[in-house]
Amino acid sequence: MGENSALLEAMEKLFASPENWQIIASGQASGKVSRMAGKMQAPAIRFEYDFAEGGGFVVMRKVCELQWPETFELGYSIRGEGPPNHFEIKLISADGSNVWRALKSDFAPPSEWTKHILTERDFLFAWGPAGGGSIAVISAIEVVVAAGPGGRGVLEFSDATMQDQARHENFVITASSSRAEFTAQGAFSNNGWMAAVNDQSSFWQIDLGRPQRMGGVVIDWLLPAAAKEFSLYQSDDGKSWSACYQAEHAVGARTYISLPRATLRWLKFVFGDAASAAVRNISIMPDSFSQTPHDFIHAVAKNFPRGSFPRYWLREQSYWTPVGSPSGKHRALINEEGMIEPDEGSFSLEPFVLLDDRLLTWADVEITAALDSTGAPTPSVRWGHPDFLLEILPWMDACDENFTLRMNYRWQLKRTGADLRLVLLVRPYQVNPPWQAFRHLGGRSEIKRISMGENTLRVEGSLVLLDSKPAEVKLARFDECDGLGLIQNTHFPKRDEVFDEQGLAAAVMVWNPRVNETTHQVTLSFPYTQSNKMLDGRTRDLAVQEWRQALASVIWQVPAAAEHAVATWRTAAGHILINRDGAAIQPGPRRYTRSWVRDCVVMGAALAKAGLPEALREFVAWYAAFQRDDGYVPSVVDRDGVDDLVEHDSHGQLCWGIAEALRGFHDDDLLEKLFPVVQKAAEYLIELRSQRMTPEYQDPARLNVFGLLPESASHEGYLAHPVHSYWDDFWGIRGLQAAAELAILLDQQDLAAHWSAQAADFETCVIASIERVIEHGKLHYIPGSVEWADFDPTAVANAICLLDFADALPQEQLRSMMQTYLCGMRKRHDPAATWLNYSAYEIRIMGALVRIGERDAANELLDYFLLEQRPISWNQWPEITWRDPRAPGHLGDVPHTWIAAEYLLAWSSMVAAEHTSRERLVLASGLRAEWISSEQPFWVKNFPTRYGLLDFSIHALSSDEVFLTIGGMLEIPRGGLWVHPPQFEEAVEITAVPFDGVIGRSEQRPFA
Repeated sequence: MGENSALLEAMEKLFASPENWQIIASGQASGKVSRMAGKMQAPAIRFEYDFAEGGGFVVMRKVCELQWPETFELGYSIRGEGPPNHFEIKLISADGSNVWRALKSDFAPPSEWTKHILTERDFLFAWGPAGGGSIAVISAIEVVVAAGPGGRGVLEFSDATMQDQARHENFVITASSSRAEFTAQGAFSNNGWMAAVNDQSSFWQIDLGRPQRMGGVVIDWLLPAAAKEFSLYQSDDGKSWSACYQAEHAVGARTYISLPRATLRWLKFVFGDAASAAVRNISIMPDSFSQTPHDFIHAVAKNFPRGSFPRYWLREQSYWTPVGSPSGKHRALINEEGMIEPDEGSFSLEPFVLLDDRLLTWADVEITAALDSTGAPTPSVRWGHPDFLLEILPWMDACDENFTLRMNYRWQLKRTGADLRLVLLVRPYQVNPPWQAFRHLGGRSEIKRISMGENTLRVEGSLVLLDSKPAEVKLARFDECDGLGLIQNTHFPKRDEVFDEQGLAAAVMVWNPRVNETTHQVTLSFPYTQSNKMLDGRTRDLAVQEWRQALASVIWQVPAAAEHAVATWRTAAGHILINRDGAAIQPGPRRYTRSWVRDCVVMGAALAKAGLPEALREFVAWYAAFQRDDGYVPSVVDRDGVDDLVEHDSHGQLCWGIAEALRGFHDDDLLEKLFPVVQKAAEYLIELRSQRMTPEYQDPARLNVFGLLPESASHEGYLAHPVHSYWDDFWGIRGLQAAAELAILLDQQDLAAHWSAQAADFETCVIASIERVIEHGKLHYIPGSVEWADFDPTAVANAICLLDFADALPQEQLRSMMQTYLCGMRKRHDPAATWLNYSAYEIRIMGALVRIGERDAANELLDYFLLEQRPISWNQWPEITWRDPRAPGHLGDVPHTWIAAEYLLAWSSMVAAEHTSRERLVLASGLRAEWISSEQPFWVKNFPTRYGLLDFSIHALSSDEVFLTIGGMLEIPRGGLWVHPPQFEEAVEITAVPFDGVIGRSEQRPFA
């Protein structure tokens, strides 16, 4: 047994000193640790926790830097009392950023001392930039109680034990026969074993001395080129054997065998013939080798040359983007390296090149990812090399209800006489990495059957059409030869079909160049519908043109310095369109294929700003059907139906979304259809508020929540502990106001007055609550919730940028909050700064800064976020941005189109900011001086506003004069039309439209 004396000693003393444990609690929860006598009077600690009236978590944390064994047994004795909450033990990595945890849901504490044993199998990777793997060094141990029913309770701990269970050397090896120079022992010491030439019943067997946890076996062969046939058996007693693996045609230098969560003592390899029984080494692998199916591929990939497997199997982030049409419905993915996943959770097509018989991968070339220059979301990947250029050009061929993914592979020879062949490898891997796992998504994708026909390839039930016949096709199971080894294996059996029980089948297709031509192209097609026609006069250029036309409702002319910003504006709109599934707007192409009403009304409103309002109308009409009879609006709907998580922002959001969908669009039928939905949601909001307006909430101890909506989990940070979230309240106020607007359209004056009065009272209660929380906590910022008084500038920015509450909020705290945020953001720019990740939801702060007159800060953020796109050439953001772009951390989804929508709205506000609370439109309040001082004017045409379509051109003639043209179908708002060029300290009011002329400093009027 392996020994680690420092670890063993530390674990023996784990519960000896309560003062070494720190308590961390969320919200109103609390805890404490004290000393006590444990089992047999051994040292012990008592952990008391109390969730008060809420939820959340209570953590007991001990800092301890220790080398941690890969195979171990951790024991402790526990007793206690309390409700069955969730109980976790966490191991924190040396740098504190990665977490492994053993979780017991609904854990009922035993009343008597009970010994618990945990092994490496119980500690699964939870989160962090490592992306997985096993832990090597820990910096802390945490004991966590997370609220299920909540309440209060006690846990007592004693008698900690640790065993380092690395494999011992007490094993016995036997074999059917051996050659003199290759004995049976040699297979376990890298010296090799071969059976006798005439041994027709060859076997090799090992007794490990005791049952051992393991994850699999790796065999290194003495004769790599030969095909091997063998079976693996296991036994508990060395007498009765059961088969656990079989290979009929193993080829290559090494065979990887996954035995997930196996506990074995005897292993026996039985070979089909003596020629197969030629082993260089057999390695028994630890549990981490195949703790999950993804861990197995990670373990295999690290033994191959870089580029042999998709980048993420090396635990490096690889970014992706969708390939689709403006109609949405179907979308493929392509990653930076040119790997394409045709359908959700499907197989992938991975490119390689054979150059003069030398295999080249993504690691051997210069990779360039690109979009159309206008920002139309038509991605491509280019492989650059001194001898060739390879372009991967996918596009969606969408006609009526027929959708087909076309994949053009175009290569060009640069060196005369070069022998270059295109290789496409069909593999059981998705473009989404394994740390994106959700349902069947992320990492491995099962391929059990592949068959080849005449210019067709069938992978499971999916058809791939080939426009030209490959020169060579090979199909194989994983145990025969990993997919990469197929490419250059000249002795592989030819077949039209293969079946792999492990679900890891692969196929190789090779195309030779045409004689006397330097440029070549192969097109593969993946039909989503019944039509399986090949190209019928349609081309990628036509698809690009269709995308440009779809995004051309708003026309821009900007200087070069602003072109990336405008291209990203178009890309953002295009990605929102791609991610839709019919009427269902969705914030991601894979992981987030769900419809959160808060995400979707914002994305729909953003599309309306891009001149594409129909998507929001379709969405609200579809989503309204999921409303309950009592008016409750569910927070999210997906293919599995309604999610029951209570999030009280949703009721106001649907009302607001319906009003936005009908704004400037006269559809009496849709209004009459949706008004009952609005009425029920508005009354439900009022009923919810009434629950916090009873006499008990006028008590000073509870006055902070008087008149607010009840607790909910509408913010991700509140999932563990629902709170009174001001996010919900701001949406509720605007939802009631939107309901009143719609009532006026239907001449329902009494309802409009009722809802308007409720909204006004609601706003009064919310602002009063915020002021009380600020005063009580002596806060220098606007809190996100009552209970936590949390610093959350992105949530507050939503109330400003989208809902226009800037004037109503305490001004000193609002501006202090923004300055505190900006200081933190600037620290991230410092190369020496230590930060882990952030969310690009912060983009909405740009729009908030514009509305409070912080033009320079808004532009500073614009520059920052445009540089933080991943990758920058695809004009997109993930939900989570890691400091290290290659850190294998969870990304949420890419592109995250709620974030795209926030960008689209924030950029739009820099051009034309709608101050709805004052009914005022302010032009150019976010534009920077260099954009309007170039030789050509900055102009936009057909730009949608609440007051009509805007045509707007601005050109600085000097620091004192600016030439403006304002036209279109714009009506002057009740609060005025204002222009605030960067050269002027104050805004200038425009009193008539159209306007065509010069304004100067002398014409400025106060903007307040």
